[in-house]
Amino acid sequence: MEARLSLGGKIAVVTGAASGIGRAAAQLLCTLGARVVFLDRDAAGLAVAVGECADFAGAALSFELDLSDHRAIETVFAQIVEVCGGIDILVNSAAMNVSGASVDYDLETWQRVLDVNLTGLFLTSRLSARSMIAREVGGAIVNVASVGGLSAGITGRGNANPSYRASKGGVVNLTRALAVEWAAKGIRVNAVAPGYVRTPMVARLTNDPVKEAAAAEKVPLGRFAEPEEIGWVIAFLAGEGASMVTGQTIPVDGGLLA
Repeated sequence: MEARLSLGGKIAVVTGAASGIGRAAAQLLCTLGARVVFLDRDAAGLAVAVGECADFAGAALSFELDLSDHRAIETVFAQIVEVCGGIDILVNSAAMNVSGASVDYDLETWQRVLDVNLTGLFLTSRLSARSMIAREVGGAIVNVASVGGLSAGITGRGNANPSYRASKGGVVNLTRALAVEWAAKGIRVNAVAPGYVRTPMVARLTNDPVKEAAAAEKVPLGRFAEPEEIGWVIAFLAGEGASMVTGQTIPVDGGLLA
């Protein structure tokens, strides 16, 4: 049983690893024995996140990367393969969210959100899959989607963020498509769909006790999730315990979608 939980000897790459869910997932994979590559555009946050892994079972290293820079993605992933020898696990956690009414939404902002949340995720997935296929070892990809990609009304009518919801809906369907396409190569592709999670992305809620309480009332479990609670589900999907799970999006939402 312990062997199925261990990630010893695995090379894991995590985007958005300087904060929030990505940071929690990357550090958890490191505690489970993986050699983890932390990726983020926040260099200072990366240094702190990697430094906190010094006493963990695995090892940690980092590269600065902005997922809207698609050429940089190819360069960094080539460096990862050269340094680490390949990729076994990919966690796509990096994302951005810019709210705004659809009738007035800026098209440049729309495109940037999709570039990071969907196109960047596709490129990191494709590059990781190439490494997995070349080594003939299979692998696991876990995407961080959102309940907003599964239900437009789940967080209420006043929460307008069309680009974020469109991108996360795309992540859900891309997860299915890649899972089917790459199954014969031994690559599993799954996603988690968090609800309200205590991360910098929702600071506008967590910094205001009244707003946080109002949001938490919508959750059957009555509270926001901690990033580590999402991280544990990601770790499960990345490991051998989920060897027969692919093409699925797992809500980790305290019952929001129930």
